[in-house]
Amino acid sequence: MSKRLDDFIRNHRDEFDSDLPSTQVWNKIDERLSGNPKKAKVVPINWMRWSAAAAVVILIGAATLYWFNSKPVVSEEVAVKKDVNPPVIVDSSLLNEINPVYAKELYHFTQLIELKQDELKQLEKENPELYKQFVTDINKLDSSYNVLKRELPANPNREQLLEAMIRNLQVQMDLLNQQLQIIQQIKQSKNKNNDPNSKSI
Repeated sequence: MSKRLDDFIRNHRDEFDSDLPSTQVWNKIDERLSGNPKKAKVVPINWMRWSAAAAVVILIGAATLYWFNSKPVVSEEVAVKKDVNPPVIVDSSLLNEINPVYAKELYHFTQLIELKQDELKQLEKENPELYKQFVTDINKLDSSYNVLKRELPANPNREQLLEAMIRNLQVQMDLLNQQLQIIQQIKQSKNKNNDPNSKSI
């Protein structure tokens, strides 16, 4: 079949060569070869509009992130009624069986935490907003402690779990101490501002 096509082209060569391409085709070829192609249309960019659009997208993204990552809002009535729950330790015989030294530490920390929480409770009347924030922070740690406490009887690594419980109570103690220091600083600041003998600089 290709031989027949070759023969046909040879026999009719004059007919093929009779037509010349249009001058338009030659002009386009000439432009490309000379390096002066027809300039592309330039569309101006309105930077103000694009900047505003980008700012809106960033704000929407940040608001969405904040909304998804924010903790649920607790109504004031619920927050005020929710009190600091002192950590409750499991059966002391089980703790003594696991490690008597850790059992004593756990008891010691729980007693200290109860005392500190009683001190903190006095803040509720003076500054309820600050008290609610403090209680929220302590309740987070306390809930972690209670999870550990529930796992203790059935967990094969009881001693490690008991260590984690003690570390949690230590963190609670540190947090309560910091909170009480903040309260003390607030009281000192109020006393200093209310003292008529204090001189303003």
